[in-house]
Amino acid sequence: MRKLLAYPLTIIYFLCFGLALVIFHPIQWVCFNVFGYQAHKKSVDILQLFLIRCLHVLGTRITFTNPHQIPINQPLIIVANHQSMYDISPIMWYLRKHHVKFISKKELGKGIPSVSYNLRHGGSVLIDRQKPVQAVKAIETFSNYIETTKRSAVIFPEGTRSKNGIPKPFQKKGLLTLFEHIP
Repeated sequence: MRKLLAYPLTIIYFLCFGLALVIFHPIQWVCFNVFGYQAHKKSVDILQLFLIRCLHVLGTRITFTNPHQIPINQPLIIVANHQSMYDISPIMWYLRKHHVKFISKKELGKGIPSVSYNLRHGGSVLIDRQKPVQAVKAIETFSNYIETTKRSAVIFPEGTRSKNGIPKPFQKKGLLTLFEHIP
């Protein structure tokens, strides 16, 4: 019965997910180009809430427990395992007060409504993993941005999602570069 129910729910989920991305793309554009960074950030925050709510269609529940008081007025480095494509929205939503920015592969900077726009204009950095020297320089520049603006950098050190749930080996250079340039 569960499997039978999963097919229509998955279709409904993908429709909701895709619709949210398509609707929020022009909203982000207007917010960023007319009202600036703060309005763009609010639109991205609301988008993340909608994307998490889309998961509820599938019966997925997300809990976030943080017993620590993480200071807001200082740079933050968030290191996480990249287990699925559903890691990002909860990180962005639950840590929204920290202005979360990502180190992401350049391929994500094109063709995905809302996601690509936010990566290009929201303060994240897009790196070419085939050009490690260039990537390290981009991460250095990104680190300076994070330090100056007191925002948060998110890095998935294994570089890409795990297909089988077992984390891939950490690529240390990006993380070490962040540690060097963000006190």
